[in-house]
Formats: sequence, C-alpha cells, structure tokens
Amino acid sequence: MRQLYIVLTLLFITRIAAAQDKPGVMQINSLTQVFNTAIQHNPTQAVYQLQIKQARYNYEASKGFIYPNASANFNATDNLHLAVTPIPGILIGQPGTTFYAQFGKKYTYNTGVTIGQDLVDWQSIFQSEIAKSNIALNQVQQDSYIQSLKEQVAKLYFSVLIAKSSLRISKQDSIYADSLLTLSKQRLQQGVTDAIAVNQASINYNNILQSIALSHQLYDQGVENLKILLGTKPTDDLAFSENIELNQVTADDVSKLGKDRSLDVYMQQVLLADIQRKSQRSVAYPKLSATVFLGAQEFRDGFGFSIDNNALLGYRYIGLNLSVPIFTGFTNSNKYQSAVVQKQIAETQYNNALQQSEINDRLLVKNFTNYAGAVTASGNSFKLYGNNLQLNKQKYQEGILAMDAYLRVFQDYLTSENAYLNNLSQLLSTRATILSRQ
Repeated sequence: MRQLYIVLTLLFITRIAAAQDKPGVMQINSLTQVFNTAIQHNPTQAVYQLQIKQARYNYEASKGFIYPNASANFNATDNLHLAVTPIPGILIGQPGTTFYAQFGKKYTYNTGVTIGQDLVDWQSIFQSEIAKSNIALNQVQQDSYIQSLKEQVAKLYFSVLIAKSSLRISKQDSIYADSLLTLSKQRLQQGVTDAIAVNQASINYNNILQSIALSHQLYDQGVENLKILLGTKPTDDLAFSENIELNQVTADDVSKLGKDRSLDVYMQQVLLADIQRKSQRSVAYPKLSATVFLGAQEFRDGFGFSIDNNALLGYRYIGLNLSVPIFTGFTNSNKYQSAVVQKQIAETQYNNALQQSEINDRLLVKNFTNYAGAVTASGNSFKLYGNNLQLNKQKYQEGILAMDAYLRVFQDYLTSENAYLNNLSQLLSTRATILSRQ
C-alpha cells in the first residue's frame, strides 16, 4: 500500500511539472493590450522601478544630517611613562633647586556618549536636494523609456500584422501562379506557346514562394522580438486576432501628437546641474555644529576598572564649532566654475534636443500624410490590378489573350502588391511613433 502511495505521488508531481512546462498561448486582440502588457512585464521596466526605489533610499539617507548623531565610546590608557614637569623647588620647601614632578595616574579610563548635531550645513542641504532630483531624473528616464518601448512594440506589432496580411495574399497568389504554370506547360505541349513563357511562369511561381518564406521569416522575427519586450516565456505562443484595416490606418488624427518624453530627461538634467552648481558654491559657506559629551573618567595606579561612583569622575562638556573656509588653493573656485560650465552644457543639450524634436515632429506629421496618400493610391491600384488579373484570366481561358500578355498582367499585379505592402509598412512604422506619443 505504501509503495502504491509513493507511485501515485510521483505521478502527480510529474503531471504538475509537465503542466508547468507546457507552452501557453497569449491571445493578442489590440495594440492597447500590447502596450499594457509591455509596460507591466517588460524586464527593463523592472530595472527602472528598482533604480527609482534605490534613489528614494539614497534620498532618505541624505536627510540624515537633520538628526543628531550619537555614539558611545570607552577608552583605556596605560601610561607607560608619565611626562615629567620641572617645577621650582621653593614650592616644596627646597629653594634654589628644581624638582621634576610627574602628574597623573598610570591607568586612565574614559567612557561616555558623544552627541553631535549639524546646525548649519549648506553642503548637506544641497546634497539632499541632489538626491531628491535624482529621483525625478530616474522617473522621467522611465517615462522616456516607456515611450521608446511603446514605439518598439508598436512597430513589431504592425510588422507581424503586415506579414500576416502578406501571407494571406500570397496564398491566393500561389494559387494563381500554380494554375498559370500548369496552363503554360499544357500550351507548350500543345505547341501554341514557347519555353520562354513556361520559364517566366516558373519564375513568377518561385518569386511567390520566396515572398511566402520571407513573410514567414518577418512574422517569426516579429513574434520572437515581441516576446522579449512583453516579458513572456520563450515557449509561449502569440496569437493575433486583429487584421489591418486600411481606412482606420489612414484616418488617424496626427494632430494628437503628444510631447516627446525624452525632452523631460534633458530638462531634469538642467535642473540637476543647477543644484550641483549651488552645492559647489556652498563649500564657501560657514558650517556650524554642536557637540555634547556626557561621560566619566577614572584614574588608577594599578590595573583594573571599577564602576563605583566614588571611582568615576564626571566629565561633560558642550562645544560649538564654526568653520569658515578662507583659502583652499583655488580648488573650490575652479570646481565651481566647472559646475557652471556643466550647467551650460546641459542647457545646450536641452536646446539642441528641443530643436531636433520640433523638426522631427514636423517631419513625422508630413511623412504620415504622405505615406497615407501613397498607401491609399497603391491600395486602390492593387485592387484594380487584381480585377484586371481576373478579367485577363477569363480572356486567356477563352483564347482571346495570349500567354505572354497574361504573364505581363500577372507580373504587374505582383509589382503593385509589393508597392502596396512596402508603402503600408512605412505608414505603420510612422504610425507606431505617433501612437507612442499619445
């Protein structure tokens, strides 16, 4: 009975492990779902969240100057040879002589608690402000990465949809090409066409097979790269239910183009550089601190320590320390000038990034408009070429159209298909950037 129980337990554990290793299927229904999944589960997102958490701890640590510092200490000294002090002999009733006296005990003990508090410390204040600014810098860096992440996943998502659409179209194209190749071979056997037409039909069929293979490669590459950005398991499969709707793609409102989040990083770097400049200037400010010591001393001729109140002598004091830098060899002055230049560098980088962003935004809107027009025109032409292919196929079957003319029509159809898909790819790539900013 026990052996049967062990066998059943092992089978149960094996099934659980197999179920855990079984690949799952993630159903993707919209780009919004892709955005949300990427923001929640992207591995780099977790790194940014940890960096923000670390920056918050650093900020809390930087505020430690607000509170007093307390430390307990115990010190024991063995005076191997006490210092000798010459004194006039008249003090001990021996005028005209010099007496060498030793003051103190051989063993000295000191114990107590030292409390220190910085009353005025501008450097610590600005260091705390720098730590606080670093939190904001990490946050805007994360926002900038989210914008970049959304753009990347949108481009991959659209590339998968284009590959999916291309495979659907190519499947129909392969049927046409295969039938055309079969008809050309039959006509060659009947002696009504030549080998050139058969070769051209074979070339068209092979081109479609090549297009199908490349579309599969584009689809697989997009899916695997999406897995990385979405933080899914390598063995999971992605299923895409959405198809490309041309009218919806070209009808986007590009006037809703949002702010470029990367500019916030440059702006925060300017603010941080200004705080660092003030911090460097504060090294010339006076620093005021207070110290309190509460302790006791014990002096003994022989080795040992006693906690008897009669043996311990009180030792307490309060001290104020005011430190004012006067001259540091121009070190602080040069460091301050360096901080000023660093702020100017940050401002210049922000202004350059702002100008480039404005230019890129204008070009982005123009590109979307132009690509939308190209996609609409090439899409309409693709439909017309498809209609012509059907009409010419009927003419060819009726014997009205020659084989070489039918082949040219089919080649024109394939050319228009490639032009349409290329324009659609450019449009959706531009659309991905726009959607990442909304």
